Amino acid sequence: MPRIAVVGLRGMTNVIGGIETHCRNLYPALASKRPDFDITIYQRNAYHHENASLPPNLTVRPIWAPKRRAAEAFLHTLFAILAASLNVRPRILHIHAIGPGLWTPLARLLGMRVIVTIHARDYDRPKWSWPIAAGLKLGENLSCRFANAVVCVSQAGLQDISARYPRHTARFHAIPHGLDPPLDPDGAGAGVFDELGVQPGRYLLAVGRFDRTKRFHDLVCARQALRKEAMPLVIVGSGVGDHEVFTDLVDDGVVLAGSRFGDELVQLYRNASLFIHPSQMEGFGLVVLEALNTGIPIALSDLPQHREFGLADHCYFKVGDIAAISKIMAHQHHAAFRPALSPSALMQFTHAGMVEKYEQLIEEIGFDEENRP
Repeated sequence: MPRIAVVGLRGMTNVIGGIETHCRNLYPALASKRPDFDITIYQRNAYHHENASLPPNLTVRPIWAPKRRAAEAFLHTLFAILAASLNVRPRILHIHAIGPGLWTPLARLLGMRVIVTIHARDYDRPKWSWPIAAGLKLGENLSCRFANAVVCVSQAGLQDISARYPRHTARFHAIPHGLDPPLDPDGAGAGVFDELGVQPGRYLLAVGRFDRTKRFHDLVCARQALRKEAMPLVIVGSGVGDHEVFTDLVDDGVVLAGSRFGDELVQLYRNASLFIHPSQMEGFGLVVLEALNTGIPIALSDLPQHREFGLADHCYFKVGDIAAISKIMAHQHHAAFRPALSPSALMQFTHAGMVEKYEQLIEEIGFDEENRP
């Protein structure tokens, strides 16, 4: 049974974040589709929760790491790779993100074939000091040079690294995130509206980690400029190191909903008057795909990654343009921002398509004689 080890995520259960959501969507489905794959996911001990619903060939193992923002991912990945080498001896190591990608050469030296998924240019995040940003850039460099395959989660990301690492483009791939429309919760989770004090169909919604690059502060400023003229703004998410940035967000008409999952999150998406995402940088924009799959009106910052969703021009606004955001919030008919995408346009973002592409890549890297390290 081919062995695959996975590193780079914080946790598989009830952890908000693009990488974590991606892993929850990918690995259980991949394990179910391919019972001949033996998949072991190494997550950080602080985020470990038992999950009895996983396929029998998918194991989640907690590994200790220090709870320090700059060192946690770096050291956890090292410990996980060493543990995998000693205990699991995987044929393939799947690394998520460029910080953990620093250890790509070590994994190759230990005989593993490595896939690195680059989720974003993390060194562009303003929270990092220049030494940490330099380390993240080095992680990207080592990933692109030494991995057997590098996966970008958007075409914009693929074009970016292809332009900067032209000697290695033969090993670069684009596999966008994939989701299926959520099942109708049929009333389950509807208590969240009373809990938050909002009415279905009468609130604006933003979802994501409390990170400076998400620019939720732009939404708050835009809503404050409208005063009572705008609907309540519900922000779903939690902070990972940057929570202090949003301590001033609690205001009349701004509701910090915390982390929400499952039926509650589906209810919040489906009943929003408008989903708005003002981010200044994205690797893909997984929360946008979640919103698309519920069919609600959407407004996005004008990023190349967001343009890949193919919305109408009026659904985009310039990053940081608070006046434009206010105008969208105050629009009398948010239905004008409802995406009019054909089924074929959404086919590139299906869950089954994402799983199949990773399955093919694993077979190519793990079983092709020409790709042996």
